[in-house]
Amino acid sequence: MSGNLLIIRHAARMLATMYCVCSQPAYSSYEFQAATPPLSFSHFCIQYPEDCQHYDDRRIRDFRSSIQRWRELAQINSTVNFGIAPKDPSASRRDAEWQIFPYEGNCGDYAVTKRHLLLRSGWPSSALLLAEVVIRATGEHHLVLLVREGKAVLVLDNLSPVVTPLVDALDRFSIVRAESGMDPKRWTRQVAAF
Repeated sequence: MSGNLLIIRHAARMLATMYCVCSQPAYSSYEFQAATPPLSFSHFCIQYPEDCQHYDDRRIRDFRSSIQRWRELAQINSTVNFGIAPKDPSASRRDAEWQIFPYEGNCGDYAVTKRHLLLRSGWPSSALLLAEVVIRATGEHHLVLLVREGKAVLVLDNLSPVVTPLVDALDRFSIVRAESGMDPKRWTRQVAAF
């Protein structure tokens, strides 16, 4: 039985790799420069396909002020940051699969869990973008969640206890690639398009 499971996992990884390589257009006129999504993202979409779909805004706008939405972001950021134990850094580097609500996890697990909770709260997928960044101090690659709220772009990060405006967070990291606001399965090199 475990042999069959290994074959299925290998086949899923091969399909994810083929998706990454084959599904990206050579040129996209509606977006900035397209980027291949991280392989971990492709694996994630196979395991959690509902979290990789387009969702319209389902929030009740009349009853949700910007202060309430800010509180919701802060609460989800804090809950997930404290609810998932950080994985040992050496084990985290070997782990390429992102999971929702793991007992312990890496930056990818934190980011997809926050996005999952916000999607379930009615936020549109176009406002919730996973972004791969490079931490300036260490050169390490890291995953965060970018959230568009009105004209602001906010960062939900497991390395920060508070929600931070993107303009302030760019002192700590630079963006490598991010999900497209147009299609959750596509990634771009610029975030200005969202």
